[in-house]
Formats: sequence, C-alpha cells, structure tokens
Amino acid sequence: MTSFRLALSNLRHDRGRAAVSITGAGFAVVLIFMQLGFLGATESTATLLYDRLNFDVLVLSSEYLDLSRPGRFDRARLAQAQALPGVVKVVPFSTAQGLWRNPTPPAEDPRGGRQWAIVMLGVNPAELGELFLPADRGLFADAADRQQAAAALARLNVVMLDRRSRPDFGREEAMPPGTRTEFNGTNVELAGYFTLGTGFSYTGLLLANEETYSTLNRRPTGTVTFGLVRLAPGTDATAAASDLRRLLPPDVLVMTRAELGDRERSYWINKTAVGQFFTFGVVLALLVGAIFVYQMMVADIKKRLPEYATLKAVGYRFGYLFRVVVWQAMFLAVGGFAGGFLTSLGLYSVTRAAAQLPVAMTAERMATVFALTTAMCVGSGLIAVRKVQTADPADLF
Repeated sequence: MTSFRLALSNLRHDRGRAAVSITGAGFAVVLIFMQLGFLGATESTATLLYDRLNFDVLVLSSEYLDLSRPGRFDRARLAQAQALPGVVKVVPFSTAQGLWRNPTPPAEDPRGGRQWAIVMLGVNPAELGELFLPADRGLFADAADRQQAAAALARLNVVMLDRRSRPDFGREEAMPPGTRTEFNGTNVELAGYFTLGTGFSYTGLLLANEETYSTLNRRPTGTVTFGLVRLAPGTDATAAASDLRRLLPPDVLVMTRAELGDRERSYWINKTAVGQFFTFGVVLALLVGAIFVYQMMVADIKKRLPEYATLKAVGYRFGYLFRVVVWQAMFLAVGGFAGGFLTSLGLYSVTRAAAQLPVAMTAERMATVFALTTAMCVGSGLIAVRKVQTADPADLF
C-alpha cells in the first residue's frame, strides 16, 4: 500500500478525530483569512480619499500625520506652486476632525443625540468637478447631481454626509435633506449625501464649503491643508515634484501620487496599532493552528504506535512512515483550507455589510492562505513524526 493510501485510510478509520483535526485547522484558516482581510482593508482604505482626488502632485504640511491630523500651511504656497512651468492649476483642499451630533431622536436609535468624531472636507463648491475624479470614480452620480450639490454647499453652515459613514452618525432614511444638527457645537443643515467610503483613519466624512469649514473648525482662512497640483499633459510628475521641493520652503512636503500611496500604506501597516494588531493576528492564528494540529497528530501517532511498529517489523523503512505522516498533514491542510475558505466568504460578506469595510477575497490572498495553511500543517507533522521513531518492533513481543 502506498503512503498516500495509508494516510487516507488512517483518517477514514477514525473519522471523528479526523473531523476534529480538520475543524481545528479550518478555525486557524478563518482567523488567518479575517486578519489578512482586515489588513488588506487597512491598506486599501489608507489611500481611499486620495484615490478619488484629481491631482498629479500633492502639496501638504510638513506636520502631516494622517487625515485627522493633517497640519496646515500658508495658502500663499499654492500661488508659488502655480508659478512653476508645467503646472495647470493648484486647487486648495482642507480636512479637519470635529464632533457631529447624530440628529436621530434617542427613542428611535440609541445612538441618536450623541456626538461622534468625524472628518470634514473643506472644498470650493464651484470646483467640485475639478477637485474629484470623473463620475465613474467620483462622489456623485452624474454632472447634474454634482451641480445640485455645488449649489447646496455654496450656502453657509451647510454640509453633506458620506452615505457610507458608520451608522453612529445617523441613518440616511432618518435624516432627509434639510435635517438640522450640530457640528462642533454650531447648528448646521444637512443638504444631502455623497458616496465615498470610510476606513480605519476615519469612520465618517462631511463636505462643506471653505468658509463653513474655517468657521466651524476655527481655522484661519489664510491656511489650507492640501494643494492639489494638476500638471500639463506629458509633464513628468517626479520631475515636477523635485522642482516644487526646491521652489517651496520647508514648511510643506511635496509628493507624487505614487509616493503618497507608498507613504500612507507604510504608515498604516507598519506604524499604527491597527496595522500591527492585524499583522500580529496572522502570526497568532498560525501558532494556534500549528499547536492544535501538532497535538492532534501526536495523539493519532501515539494511538497507532503498534501499527507503525508492525510496519517496521515487516520491513518498511522510516522514510515510508515519514511520508504517511506528511500526507496526513496535507489532507488536514486541504480539508481545513476548504472549510475555512467557505466560512470566510460568508464572514467577509457580513463584514462588508456591517462595518462598511472593503474586505474582499482575492486570488493572491487565497494562494497566500493556502501556502500558510500547508506550511502550518506540514510543519506540525514534521515535528510530530519524531514520535514514529519511538515505534519499536520489539514492543510487539
């Protein structure tokens, strides 16, 4: 009998133990999938807002940390950047974090009446069409919807809410346009909704005009947090960014879109507790799964020591027994991965609906988890196989 068939027969002989082993490996697979899913969501949402903005080079404060702590710089820097050859336009854009009061009555929603931290975007309503990328990737359904939003945002103390914000800020069906609430203790009117998305950096977004932004956040009108630099067609963004760094003083940073994306992903994955937590979660899931599989395989080997001793007595070498144990580990890996994968698909769907996070199953993630699962199970099997060496044919007599 081949080692493959013997390993399969061992699992079939004690199906209860095999089911428990596969379930344990599957549990580890689910943990790995979920941690990698959250880690992937952290990476993809790190640049979610920037991916929707229309720029080739970004000017930002030297004090910038993230969207909720962007720092600010003198608006005159935008005029200086505009003077660089190859620059078509520099559009001001600002962000700040404040407190939004959920206007829903507490009797209808336990979150109603409470204040929640939210990020406000200060924009020039007349430049909405230039500020954000075209409609296929923009915030509004079409040009008419964008024009209507621009007209509403032109009024003082009027805001729009991202409909993908967390339910903490209120439900769209309970807050029709015209609803009044508070931002930073000041009465504001909710004029409508746009669609962008949230992440770990922020759980809700507001749009407001620059005057409303400055008033509600108590920011000087002569400062701004970002300058979106658009270049003439054919202009090299890297070269333009280098020229801007030489031109502008050190109170600002200059980044291309690619440099900003690398910086944001590195920051959120490597330097924040969020990214480190999910990275540690993957390692922990592997350790939990490896320990469980090892214990189950050692218990199975101890139970079958007389059989392994008999095989040794009739002439089978240790290499054959080694392959039997490794094949059993592979079967556990495949079975655990299959069950864990199907479970994770359902959990991903629930997470997307409940948390509004872009958790998606990708071919690369599937391959990564399968490789990790195989390494986990086979590694445990390689450690456990040493028990086979203790099977002594003399113990049979």
